[in-house]
Amino acid sequence: MEEHLERFLAAHAGPGLPPPALDALAAACRDALGADGAVVAVAAVERWRLPVGVSGAGAAAAERWQFTVGEGPSALARARAGAVAADEARLGRTWPALHDQLRRHTAFRSVLALPLLADGAPAGTLDLYWRGARAAVGVDPAAAQRVAALVGGRLLDGAGPGRGTAPRAGPAGSAWLRAPAARPRQRTWVAISVVSEVLGLADADALAVLRSHAYARDRTLEQVADDVVAGRASAGALRRPAED
Repeated sequence: MEEHLERFLAAHAGPGLPPPALDALAAACRDALGADGAVVAVAAVERWRLPVGVSGAGAAAAERWQFTVGEGPSALARARAGAVAADEARLGRTWPALHDQLRRHTAFRSVLALPLLADGAPAGTLDLYWRGARAAVGVDPAAAQRVAALVGGRLLDGAGPGRGTAPRAGPAGSAWLRAPAARPRQRTWVAISVVSEVLGLADADALAVLRSHAYARDRTLEQVADDVVAGRASAGALRRPAED
């Protein structure tokens, strides 16, 4: 199945990939490793994680819940610069909040997160999802590493991880921001800035406030961010505990 991914990449010559091709890239990764869903994401630092390619609506939802919870295999893979396989038992034991959200809002029960490297440092992840409770731990590690290397090489070669407050992507950066999967996440960045300004918080603390508010109401971070940006929710009220 890796040949399918290689043919896909060969059909898109040149550096980077145009925005319409990024979802197809995620689907090709899904098929290459026999998964049920896949997400390609880039990130300079965790709070600016940007999904740039999703294989379908289910995978997009799983990514949103992992970002809302703020922990899971993807964050660990990026921190360790190594693959993290989590069957359902490990998800429930290590990341109970994520496990609960995946069970209630998606069909996925196991996850494999692979770091995408730029200049030897993690600058994104390839997250794969399965409906089977133990499917993620049965993937050939060598095949998974080859797929991650192919994807990282095409998207991130020469980009290096950013040191600032937004994903660094070299020439591909503006194209990533135009990807359909990336647009809702950009509104989250705007909401972080609003909450940071109104409450006098650092960006990381503003993100934590948004996450707490979203989790307490069983909503995704993007849904809460949309309300803040649109003025439907007051940034100043976000610190109040949920009462409704």
